[in-house]
Amino acid sequence: MVATINSLDRLFIDPAEIPKINYINFPQGASRVSERKIQRVMLISPPATLFKGDLPRCTYPLGLGYIAAVLERYEYEVKILDCLVEGYYSKREVEGDENFITYGLDRESISAHISAFQPDIVGVSSIFSNQSDAVQEVFAAIRMAAPQALITTGGAHARYFPHNYIADFGVDAVFLSESEVNFLEYLEYQNGNYELESIGSIIAKDSGGRLVENPEMGLLREKERNANGFWAELDHIPFPAWHLYNMEEYFRIGAYQSPYTIGNRVAQIYTSRGCTAKCTFCTTTNFWGGKLRRRSPENVLSELSQLQEKYSIDEFHIQDDNITNDKQHAKYLFDQLREMNLPWCTPQGTALWRMDEELIDLMKASGCYQITFAIESGVQRVLNDLIKKPLDLAKTTHLITYAKSIGLSVHGFFIIGMPPMFGAPGETIDEMYATYQYADAAGFDSASFFTATPIVGSVLLSECMRQGFVASDTPLYRMSYKQGLVNVPGLWQGGEIAELAANFNREFNSRVKRPDRRREWTANQY
Repeated sequence: MVATINSLDRLFIDPAEIPKINYINFPQGASRVSERKIQRVMLISPPATLFKGDLPRCTYPLGLGYIAAVLERYEYEVKILDCLVEGYYSKREVEGDENFITYGLDRESISAHISAFQPDIVGVSSIFSNQSDAVQEVFAAIRMAAPQALITTGGAHARYFPHNYIADFGVDAVFLSESEVNFLEYLEYQNGNYELESIGSIIAKDSGGRLVENPEMGLLREKERNANGFWAELDHIPFPAWHLYNMEEYFRIGAYQSPYTIGNRVAQIYTSRGCTAKCTFCTTTNFWGGKLRRRSPENVLSELSQLQEKYSIDEFHIQDDNITNDKQHAKYLFDQLREMNLPWCTPQGTALWRMDEELIDLMKASGCYQITFAIESGVQRVLNDLIKKPLDLAKTTHLITYAKSIGLSVHGFFIIGMPPMFGAPGETIDEMYATYQYADAAGFDSASFFTATPIVGSVLLSECMRQGFVASDTPLYRMSYKQGLVNVPGLWQGGEIAELAANFNREFNSRVKRPDRRREWTANQY
């Protein structure tokens, strides 16, 4: 069954509202292993469905690795299955749509992995809207291979429409935010050591089939500072369970989020969680509660040192949603990163409004070779009225020029095709061309131009659905940043915007000369 926008049930959580937050910590103890009926846990990252022109990036699923590490701390037996890395070279067209391709293990292969492990419970990652059909395939594979197993899911997509998974696919529990604690507590509930009603950020069926809902967001946090006075709010979370990933296969494939790498063995790392900006196209603000939580620089260096020792990494990518949100913390972190003597970059983007020359100098000195500035628009009106990004364009060009002057490669993120919202007129074609001209004049070495895409969990989707700017029968797998899904009568059609973005990418990036790396991608794969 192909999931479409009109197949979504009622919106459970409004992405425009900051949720009620309860700061939590790990339980002091857990059930005895010998007395557990639920002990074997399988965590699955689904295959990836992408537009045929997209590069299938392949990086280890950090979220599942964190959950696995916590569960192993409490002596649960855990296995991680990443369907993309295990079947990276297996691809098939989406039925009825030759423009989209699914990469990764098929249902039968997934079933074989599940059957070999025979889990008591399976957790399936459901982060992205365009992977919803792939998640359904994983559910079907579980039913085939382990019909007795409990099925759970979580992630950004699952957070906003959890009832679909429960009603349509018989999922036993949906986790509504980060899941290191509530997944563990749910296991303990199944083992008779917890009350379901006491678990936060969850919708689940109890033993009698009654649905228990607790949308209150539970976020891990210890209100601690290190000896130098910097926040260490997440240091009590164990490092991801790397031994459960097929690390060598990730290195061999080499399709990292930033494809133009210096190293061959590239690690991914989070130094913080959350972002305080409220960009309307993004799901991050609500999913992390609009709060920023930081790891101490010493904790980050410890993780990198272990990755270097165990896996001989020769580069790392910082995956934070906003690495420079806390400017002083970031400066101290970058200063400490000099010890690692490793190249690194920021493929997720950085907050230019939280940067200055000193910070950029520290990035360069600590090994950063490429910085990605998430500008989004070269038109201040679009930023202020439609995207709601706290960025002053008048202060950006100097920092871009400065970063280039000290030898950093500078990449830009841009979004075009924002519809009318909040009483403000939609972005015009002329304004989209103005964004391209801004990127060109600012001197970016390369740029990614995306179409505004109303992904599940964004304010943009809520506004597009309310105003009828997105067709109700739009398949969720088409929620790619290269598809023109938003149509504004009298202003423009989505197809126009997709073609314009593709032209921008080709024209801007075809002139880019890359250093001699392991692999070259085409200009339309940004």
